[in-house]
Amino acid sequence: MNFKSTALLLLVFLLSFNLVGCSGGSQTPKITLSTDRVVHKGWVGMKGEGFTPKADIRSHLKRPNGTEFAVLPMLTDSEGKITHEIDTLLLAPGVHEVWVIDSTTGATSNVAKFEVTLAP
Repeated sequence: MNFKSTALLLLVFLLSFNLVGCSGGSQTPKITLSTDRVVHKGWVGMKGEGFTPKADIRSHLKRPNGTEFAVLPMLTDSEGKITHEIDTLLLAPGVHEVWVIDSTTGATSNVAKFEVTLAP
C-alpha cells in the first residue's frame, strides 16, 4: 500500500469517527431546575437538552409520598431542548422528583429533585 492510499484510508477513518462521535443521537438527555427549594405557590423552571429534536417526550413528576402525577407529554424544539415551568400551587410540601423520557429513543434523563415548603 502506498503513502497516498494509506493517507486516504486514514482520512476516511478519522472523518467517519468524527461524524459518529459528534452525532446528537448519542447524547444522554439531561434536565436542570432553576432551584432546589421553593415556597408553596411558586414556580420551578425546568430546562432539558439532549433529547430527539422536534419529538415527543414524557415528563414525570413524583410526589413526596411516592405516587406520580399523570405523565405530561411535551414536544422538543429543533435542537432537542425543552423549557417548562412547574407551578407549585397544588403541590404538597416535601421533596418532589422530576425526570423526562425521550419517546423516540426511550432514553431517560437524570432525576432532579426540588423541595416545596410552606415558609421561606
